[in-house]
Amino acid sequence: MKKGKLLLNIAIGIIICIVAIPCLILLFSRISGSAANHAEVYYWVGANSTLKCIERMIPADQDTANAAWDLLQEMKETATKDGMISAIPESVEFQSVRLEEQTAVVDLSSDYLALKNSEEVVCRSAIVWTLTSLDRVEQVEMTVDGQPLRTKTGNKIGDMNRQNVQIDVEIPAETTEYAILKLYFANEMGTDFRIEDRVVEVNTNQARERTILEQLIAGPLETGLYATIPQDTKIRDVTTTDDGICYVNFSQDFISKAPTGNVDMVVAVYSVVNSLCELDNVDRVQFLIEGEKVDNVDGHLDFSTPFETVEDIQTIALRDKT
Repeated sequence: MKKGKLLLNIAIGIIICIVAIPCLILLFSRISGSAANHAEVYYWVGANSTLKCIERMIPADQDTANAAWDLLQEMKETATKDGMISAIPESVEFQSVRLEEQTAVVDLSSDYLALKNSEEVVCRSAIVWTLTSLDRVEQVEMTVDGQPLRTKTGNKIGDMNRQNVQIDVEIPAETTEYAILKLYFANEMGTDFRIEDRVVEVNTNQARERTILEQLIAGPLETGLYATIPQDTKIRDVTTTDDGICYVNFSQDFISKAPTGNVDMVVAVYSVVNSLCELDNVDRVQFLIEGEKVDNVDGHLDFSTPFETVEDIQTIALRDKT
């Protein structure tokens, strides 16, 4: 009888162990997992033209924005594994990162705009894949000096994620880069300037002067600013000579169609002049209409000689033709 009871107790003990041990293992696993989260830091492997990651542990109690900042700083360091190097050029600095719901907004220094096309693609891809390895980050938005990145047509580049940014980096054939343009638009009354600093993607094979004119014709992106050039205006040609004169050849629409709203023609003209003269190689602007100089526009503007930039539209003495 005692022997049977002993065997029964042993059997019960074995059953308890069989049930309890997996439960204990699962509980330990959950406790260990709650102590830290996994994240990934992506580096460039030039030999394979791809990005590879090194896994990192993030304390469970660390704020996501702080964790993102730590990962970005680590990306600046050079890895010593499998030929990995930093995907972030030395000149580029991370200025801040913040979390807006499930989007990490990363602000970079202006040196990012000077990156070669291949460098920019690798850098951007590595940032997106690193930050989206965090549990609470689904997409990434990038800004430069607080200004959102935009395409060459002025459209804001949307949120980037692992679906629209590939890890096997492909370098586009067209050479592109980013630039900050200072564009002069009109105020609500159409009597003076309002300036918009715009970050755009530009084609390095296209003259920067043409990009500025395209952006002016497209109109402002910020509220409270108004377009100065009729949208039907065509850019026939734009050329800058060695002596700093930019020849802008517009279609007839520039002078035959009224600018948006109440914009004065003087504001329209100097919005073009001031915007172009922000370039180092442009000092003056000579307007042409359908390839020809025009003596008189709007009753008082003399288009026969080049215009120079002005600081305050209110101080301009209209260039009456003598």
